[in-house]
Amino acid sequence: MGGSMNDSKKRMELSQRVQSIEVGFSILRAFALKKEPMSLRELADVTLLHKSQLYRYLNSFVQLGILIRDEHENPRWSLGHELILLGTAAKEGLEITKQAYPLVIQLNDQLNETVALSVWRERGPFFVHWEKSKKPITIGLNTGSYVPLYTATGRIFRAFLPNDVTNHLYQHEVLSGKIVPDEYDSEIADIRQKRVAVTKSSLISGITSISSPIFYSSEKLAGALSVVGVANEMDVSLDSKTVKELLETAMQISQRIGYY
Repeated sequence: MGGSMNDSKKRMELSQRVQSIEVGFSILRAFALKKEPMSLRELADVTLLHKSQLYRYLNSFVQLGILIRDEHENPRWSLGHELILLGTAAKEGLEITKQAYPLVIQLNDQLNETVALSVWRERGPFFVHWEKSKKPITIGLNTGSYVPLYTATGRIFRAFLPNDVTNHLYQHEVLSGKIVPDEYDSEIADIRQKRVAVTKSSLISGITSISSPIFYSSEKLAGALSVVGVANEMDVSLDSKTVKELLETAMQISQRIGYY
């Protein structure tokens, strides 16, 4: 009996949270469609929500930096820097995926190895595309997976992003013993010179990964292109076909998104 009541309570709480998210999204969508600041009255007319309910959401969004409130006698709200930052990141992720997709497929066909495309998110390197090889191996990662900084992909982001962007993950991995600072930092300096990172069995035993940076204009890092395969089968020496074609493909993607 008690278990049934607890389950019912949990379902109700989950339903309320989902409803709150839907309401919050409807408010933000109203701002996006209006494309200009809105008063409480205007927002109530558009969303059909009660002003007191709206006000609670607006206050929370302002505290989070999602909305900005001006300080006039009749205040108006507009989209804030945090929401704009999220939108920009999403747009960039979509653009690089669109431009890179045919080249990712091409590299996958040429090497018959898994090829992955990643971008940076607050939680770390994030795979926006994962093209599996035809080989009968299971790697355990896919589109939507995050990987740490000690992987080949992670090292690219550490090497080519400003340190303050990646420091929160770097410090965490140092404390957990996954990164030995002197050794790792020396490797990062080498990666900046060669534009390729290689790791063997760093995240998954028996799996080797190589990664290369993708740039926007003026060498601003856009993402990383990685090739993943079985450690004793994939040649990752700098003069190997795998590394040469990875570097060439990463450069082609960079040129498609504005690198010169």
